[in-house]
Amino acid sequence: MSLLVQHRIDTATHAIRLGLDNLLREARTGLDATDQRHLLRRLYDPADGGTGLLPLLAEVLTFVSGAVREWQPNHEAAIEALDEAAAYVADSAGHRINTARNLLTRPAERDWPTPEQAYAKAPSVVSEIGWTARTATNRQLGTESSREFWLRKAALLDRIALDGIAAHSTHDAAELAAEAARRLMDVDDAAVICDPRHYVRQQYALWTTHQ
Repeated sequence: MSLLVQHRIDTATHAIRLGLDNLLREARTGLDATDQRHLLRRLYDPADGGTGLLPLLAEVLTFVSGAVREWQPNHEAAIEALDEAAAYVADSAGHRINTARNLLTRPAERDWPTPEQAYAKAPSVVSEIGWTARTATNRQLGTESSREFWLRKAALLDRIALDGIAAHSTHDAAELAAEAARRLMDVDDAAVICDPRHYVRQQYALWTTHQ
């Protein structure tokens, strides 16, 4: 049985190595803010019952420790080391990854660009109204709108609301802008503690920088 088990272990670890190589390739290529949070959530997500790669790896180490305890009980130091490794992966490493993911969704105020900074490279409002209308009209029935659509729509409504403030317009424009901003945050799954419109400006500035 030992050779068969070892073969299965080799096959499984090879598949894991291929998967990690793919993750490394994506990380080297560059991950935007949404992709960063998505990857970190796949590594460790306590909100979904502690799922992710790290808890599974910790569980493997825990069962290896149990096997050592059963077959080689005198190796107490090895058992303790494996238990500590499992705890570190699941708790210390996992919780730190979760902390990093949460911090990435809570930008410091100095990271919020002013409207002038955020929309410095933006097309005209008239142009964006046309793009938003065309994109919404051409969307295939039953499909979800892209993140770009929600980002540009939220930015457009924010700009209209800002112009409206200068022109002493009604409260409706500001409410529509806030609603669109919250929709973008839902798309990004961003638990950001800030004004949603600040979030739109930050994300739009990042988006235009990488175009």
